[in-house]
Amino acid sequence: MTIIEDIDISHLLKARDVFERFRKDMVTDRDKTGAAQAFEFCYELCWKVMKRVLEGRGLTVGSPKDTFRKAVHEQLIKDPEIWFAFQDARNLTVHTYNKENLEAIVAIFDIFSKEMDNLILKLKDLV
Repeated sequence: MTIIEDIDISHLLKARDVFERFRKDMVTDRDKTGAAQAFEFCYELCWKVMKRVLEGRGLTVGSPKDTFRKAVHEQLIKDPEIWFAFQDARNLTVHTYNKENLEAIVAIFDIFSKEMDNLILKLKDLV
């Protein structure tokens, strides 16, 4: 059994469901802040699962950016630049008290949702 077969994506699937519920029902700033926190959790799970898959394939991986670059070569994702933008948005999540930051985070939700779903499909093929 390889390390890849041991990867459990159930936490990512549950986190995605929470994120989707939050992002589809954002009325107040409090709703948006909750969605931003759900996004943060999903982003962290995504890159860490990618990292585990890459390490399971024998690759040495460090930072999230390194992970995204190598994930393209391993066909887990298509464009690292999109994921770099998600990383930038994730870094703003500690500043959701700033309305501009909150709006910048919320602005990427639709594309993040699609990219996360694409990643999950790839991961389901592996595990």
